Amino acid sequence: MDPSSHKRYHLHEWQPLGMFNKYFSGTVEKYITEEVVRFPIEQIYKVAGQGQITGECLIDLSVGPAIYHLLPIFEFFKDITILEFNDFCVKELKEWKNKESESYDWTHALAIMAELQGTSFKGNEMENALRRSISHILKCDFTKETFTEQFFLPKADCVLSMYVLHLVSDHEDDYSRNLKKVSGMLKLGGHLLLFGLFNAKYYTIGESKFHLLATDKKSVEDIMREAGFVIELLEVKESKMRDDTTYLEQFYFIKALKKSNAFV
Repeated sequence: MDPSSHKRYHLHEWQPLGMFNKYFSGTVEKYITEEVVRFPIEQIYKVAGQGQITGECLIDLSVGPAIYHLLPIFEFFKDITILEFNDFCVKELKEWKNKESESYDWTHALAIMAELQGTSFKGNEMENALRRSISHILKCDFTKETFTEQFFLPKADCVLSMYVLHLVSDHEDDYSRNLKKVSGMLKLGGHLLLFGLFNAKYYTIGESKFHLLATDKKSVEDIMREAGFVIELLEVKESKMRDDTTYLEQFYFIKALKKSNAFV
């Protein structure tokens, strides 16, 4: 398939990744919970779910109005700020935080957490505790040199980011610049928990096919080092989402320590 036929991703067009099965089509639907939901929850639980990463402030910079990736880590931070890229996602998240009747039901993600913890299901308690931990849900602009320039954020002890860099970057130079913007939100000695995609090509929502930056493991490792990060862990999961609607080869998770500042 000719990549030039794919639409360029535009942040203002994004609709909720959280409501996965409602928006994705084709044979990939049956793999979404395992690859898109369980994999991040398991990885974050492994590196942070017993308080291995803690601090005052955590910033979440992820695609779509999803909260499941925060479940293993939120209780170890006093303050959580979620950054989103369009009004729709901000609205969806605020509806969830306010427990409005039409907000998305995250029971399946809460059940995965209970399974990992080996505890009885206490979804409502955990979900309500997460709601209380989130102090801000803000709209940011990735097209700006510093995409949080419209408001002040203190440097975070941890930044958690899922898939954004592969959606907003046309090529590896873009990925590098955007990663440095993310780094700018993080304290020296802070952790970046980064999810992305190796050798991805496209995905489809509704009738629109969108571009994904296709990069490989070595390139991402090199870019991380150039941005001042030391990679402490890199995990890879093979994807089964490969048809004419979505083509992903591998998901990756990186736990990295910020050792030096990098300038955009």
